[in-house]
Amino acid sequence: MTTPIIELRVPCSPEYVSVVRLAVLGLCGRIPLSYDEVEDLRLAVGEACASSVYRASQVDSNNAHIQVVGAVDSARIVLEIRDDVPLAPETESTEEDSGLEADFDNQQFRVSLMQLLVDSVEIGEAEGGGQIVRLVKNCELNG
Repeated sequence: MTTPIIELRVPCSPEYVSVVRLAVLGLCGRIPLSYDEVEDLRLAVGEACASSVYRASQVDSNNAHIQVVGAVDSARIVLEIRDDVPLAPETESTEEDSGLEADFDNQQFRVSLMQLLVDSVEIGEAEGGGQIVRLVKNCELNG
């Protein structure tokens, strides 16, 4: 990532997701994206933040934070959404878990939606714990 244009740190709480989305709107004003492309990016960022908020609620992490770093790099916008919510250990599903509720995985739905909205989605473990989501939206810079 090149030099960040925005850096924002907010509490990992639903009330602050709109603040993050507003900051992304400001960043998008620096590049030639259509209204729909801007809204797609903002929705993807909202889903990444919602994932952090959901995970924080599952582990009762009241002091967790979300950090967003964004930059314009060549002909794309790159956003990294990090949280400091401890990652839950992966569990294996059993036959009892294979009911209708298990078919609809809220987190997997968010990932699928983000993949539809932006050009690249990478999800991994953040340094020091937590999760990092890297979103890339390609655009054509006229200049």
